[in-house]
Amino acid sequence: MNEMRERTLIDLFKALDGIYGANYECKHYPCHFSGQDCTFCYCPFYPCLLYDLGGEIVLSSQGEYVWSCKGCTWIHEKENVENVIFVLGRYPKQRLVEEDWWFFNRILQELFYGEVYGEELENGYNLMPAVLRNKECEEMDRVEFLAVRIYDFEILEVRRISSLEEMDGEVAIPLKEGREIYGIDRNGRKVMCKL
Repeated sequence: MNEMRERTLIDLFKALDGIYGANYECKHYPCHFSGQDCTFCYCPFYPCLLYDLGGEIVLSSQGEYVWSCKGCTWIHEKENVENVIFVLGRYPKQRLVEEDWWFFNRILQELFYGEVYGEELENGYNLMPAVLRNKECEEMDRVEFLAVRIYDFEILEVRRISSLEEMDGEVAIPLKEGREIYGIDRNGRKVMCKL
């Protein structure tokens, strides 16, 4: 298990045991906004791959792809923390240790969108229906989007593809360029949407 995921589970289990709230002693407090709830310093849904929460894929200084949560405040809002604790508290801790990224992402979709919009495919997982929902979009002739390979809650590889058939066990998300995202909507249309 990678070190960040281990820290995430420690934070999660403390919260499930009733130890949660702002951490005023943290040298980085507040890292997002004043009054934030620091229960989940390490988000249990990382990498969420949901642009709606303010994150995006970036290259780290070591040349690795990571999901930057710099623009996300969702997990630090008290109401959301309480909902996450309530929902994840329904599962045995051992199951939370053993579950994979897909399990946690489906829970996040239910919490954030109210239902799961991602689609399991034979060759991967299409997260675009969640990310593109309720966006102002225009149809395009051709688009590229991203195929993200995730293992043990880490992004191993990101590549551009132009059809879902090209996926190989990856997660499909829109390609983000500035405030525009490109992908294939739930109806199979190639679209450019505004964030």
